Amino acid sequence: MKYMKIVATGKYLPSKKIENKELASILQVTEQYIEKMTGIQTRYYIQEETIVQMAVNAAKDAIQKGNIASNSIDLVIVSSTTNQYYMPGISFFVQRECKLQNAKCLDISAGCSGFINAFDIARNEIALGKIQRALVVGVDALSNVVDKNDIGTAIVLSDGAGAVILEQTNEEKQYESEIQSEIDSEDILTCKANEKIVMKGKEIYKYAVTKPVEQIQKLLSKMNMNIEEIKYLVPHQSNLRIMQAMTKRLNVSEEKMYINIQKRGNTFCASIPIALDDIMQEGKLKEKDKILLLGYGGGLNTGSILLEI
Repeated sequence: MKYMKIVATGKYLPSKKIENKELASILQVTEQYIEKMTGIQTRYYIQEETIVQMAVNAAKDAIQKGNIASNSIDLVIVSSTTNQYYMPGISFFVQRECKLQNAKCLDISAGCSGFINAFDIARNEIALGKIQRALVVGVDALSNVVDKNDIGTAIVLSDGAGAVILEQTNEEKQYESEIQSEIDSEDILTCKANEKIVMKGKEIYKYAVTKPVEQIQKLLSKMNMNIEEIKYLVPHQSNLRIMQAMTKRLNVSEEKMYINIQKRGNTFCASIPIALDDIMQEGKLKEKDKILLLGYGGGLNTGSILLEI
């Protein structure tokens, strides 16, 4: 069994910022109401960019930061819920635009926890010795599928892309994952072809503050660890109120949970890799730190990864 480490992160956010003031005027609510309900102050919408361009830009950012040779990447996995093509997948465009001639490509559709699934697949390929290096991208263009008059989704959703590069290492690194899908829950958060996102807010909240927390506890138990050993929880940035409720149920301080939803919004598959890039750029992690990535959402799918930096 081989070990894996994160060697680079990257992100891309569209240039158009949407402040609460703009949405408040459209939805006939106050700016304070939007921030109280979501914790969000700023979100991003694409204009001329496409979802493919966002994914490519995030990938290039990670490759540049890590000074990675393009011919050294063996696998590209992209997770998204809003691909503009049925085929080819976004990963093939990333391969072409980043000149990753030696990479095999794969796209994942698993709702908001898609990035966790993609990350885990890439790590397993490395652990089995099949590949040396993988590029994992999470990207969503939710402004294309949100009903701008639906207050339940319009005040939350945002566009963006994040990328992480993983590689094989001889250093022993702890890693464990726990991923599951919830039966009879597919109608809570949906988006049909050529339609808008539909979200049942109360049901999503109930799920998000229970199942993911239970999964974290199960994962920690499997690793024979307690939560105090974790430097940061890095969750899907769904809603500030949900994340605050999670900290209470886990009996940890809010400082242990990395939150950037205030300035990024909810970017679905992109939220965890964007958060990872932000936390890395802020210098908040060092070698040997342990973090817990937590994805949850459309499917419903829940995925947790505990890893050592």
